[in-house]
Amino acid sequence: MVISSRARSEEAKATRRADILQVARSLWRTHRYEDLTLQAVATQVGLTKAALYGYFPTKESLFLSLYEELLAEFFAHWERHLALGGIHTPASLARLSTALLGDHPDLVRLMPHLAGLLERNITPDGARAHKTWLLGRLPPLLAALHRALPTLPEGQALPLLTATQALVAGLYPMSDPAPAVQEALSDPALAPLCVAFQPTLELSLRALYTGLCLPAEF
Repeated sequence: MVISSRARSEEAKATRRADILQVARSLWRTHRYEDLTLQAVATQVGLTKAALYGYFPTKESLFLSLYEELLAEFFAHWERHLALGGIHTPASLARLSTALLGDHPDLVRLMPHLAGLLERNITPDGARAHKTWLLGRLPPLLAALHRALPTLPEGQALPLLTATQALVAGLYPMSDPAPAVQEALSDPALAPLCVAFQPTLELSLRALYTGLCLPAEF
């Protein structure tokens, strides 16, 4: 993709921004975060690195925007399945959540970087914009979760989402360790320490959702 002219209209700028995010998403599928550079994104888009800064001043701001895009897609997918799936138990909701996350590997790989990296080098205005966006996007999913899991006490849908994200962020890196750790874990004697992401996530979500549905006095 080569872009030879400078975007001037708001529509052209929005298109250019979408192009940048699409390239970042494509590169993200084949690179670890630490190996992916803004220069690589700029080159594939056909911009100079300086021009790219006009849209995303830091690597973190670019990938935070990509995170929002991926999360919005996942939320919409989850809401559709909750609407179609009727009433759930904690176990069936854990199976559904795990399966749907498996359909969104780009998001799953990015989740572990959110709090530790993407939110560490943004401005207060950028952080406020991100959190405001998230807060505005939550109500439809929270309502859908309460309808689908009626044993979930009022007000517990948001903690369910927060803990789901925390489990993904913690378990995924354990299932995709650094090369040196992968080599060590190839030793059959260390096999019990290998983490299979999806089955471990489903087991953990089932325990989480079951616990959240218990009466407060339990």
